[in-house]
Amino acid sequence: MAYIEYPPYSYTEDGKLGGILADATREVMRRAGIDATYQAMPGKRIVTLMMAGEPVCAIAAFRTPGRESFAWFSPPTYRNAPLAVVHRSSDTRFDKLRNLDEVLDSPDLVLGLQNGYSLGSRMDREISLRVRKVRQATADLEHLVRMIESERLDYAFLSPEGISGLIEFTGSHQGKISWYVPEGMPKGETRHIMCSRTVPQDVRDRIAKAVEQTPMPVWNRTSSD
Repeated sequence: MAYIEYPPYSYTEDGKLGGILADATREVMRRAGIDATYQAMPGKRIVTLMMAGEPVCAIAAFRTPGRESFAWFSPPTYRNAPLAVVHRSSDTRFDKLRNLDEVLDSPDLVLGLQNGYSLGSRMDREISLRVRKVRQATADLEHLVRMIESERLDYAFLSPEGISGLIEFTGSHQGKISWYVPEGMPKGETRHIMCSRTVPQDVRDRIAKAVEQTPMPVWNRTSSD
């Protein structure tokens, strides 16, 4: 079972896996009677392994049309809060960009995306069609935020849960990074356990049944104020 280092969903602390969706996934595996092992890896690596037919699953993945060609998805394990725009607190350009359309269509802003990571099918499509300047980051989300701090990027789209978790977990970025949910942002998409299609059908069936029996975690905070 692969996972991305993305507090508060899943993260490694003192050599152990923690996080609200990591805990929920462990409970799913317990109910399914599956003795899973857990390994942190970049999102692109997870997708590459699945496309190569390796028998691997992943915690908390978005379901997209492109991924459905090579992966199976469980019933939803979580629903995200709407995505937030994350930027340097000192960047006053965002004071006037309070609508999603204004952010997407701004010609001078450089958007950072984590290589291999999906923001959900609708946002992936809008970004590919409308954002003029995009820079891919191959490192983890913590590094992506540091690239914003160092002015190598102007902004990124992250979940409020995720950016709050990064700040709390690392103790950094406090006062340097701000975020807000712009008007017009789509509602948060569901996350799922994603498995390659080489994972046996009976295992997938047990996972699906266990997901339906396991309470979905809830995260209530929706602003940085």
